[in-house]
Amino acid sequence: MTRFLIFIILSIKIMGNSFEGYWLIPSGKTIIRITQENNEFSGHVVWLKDPLYPEGDPMEGEIQIDRKNPDLLLRKRKVLGLKVVGNMQLDPENSNVLKGGWVYDSWNGKKYYGKAELSEDNLLKLRGSLDPWGIVGYSQKCTRVISPEKYGLPLIN
Repeated sequence: MTRFLIFIILSIKIMGNSFEGYWLIPSGKTIIRITQENNEFSGHVVWLKDPLYPEGDPMEGEIQIDRKNPDLLLRKRKVLGLKVVGNMQLDPENSNVLKGGWVYDSWNGKKYYGKAELSEDNLLKLRGSLDPWGIVGYSQKCTRVISPEKYGLPLIN
């Protein structure tokens, strides 16, 4: 038990004030992993509570795909592994903000202007908006996944 508590404390300390890591979407049905490559941050779906379409859905029992994508050629992409956050960069005036990128909602097949803000170490406000100023849109408060092994995800070094 002591080792587990030390692991949790060290994990929180290592993650600190960072966008990188696993983030649970408020519905509890999806986890995205945000990573940084060079100066850009992106996020991919790495876990789905229900990887198959549920009972009553026209595609019941099949693997969830990007079926509402406006591009017919992309509709067969699996949701698991799908890039849903892209091209975000640190705001030079506020290191707790990412901006300038996009957020994709596979549930409706739409891409939005994106912004992300760390309001606390383990809380990420992810915003998708119709306009580049972020006036018209929606936000989700995602929580950092502290114990990724609980979801069958690997630990991040």
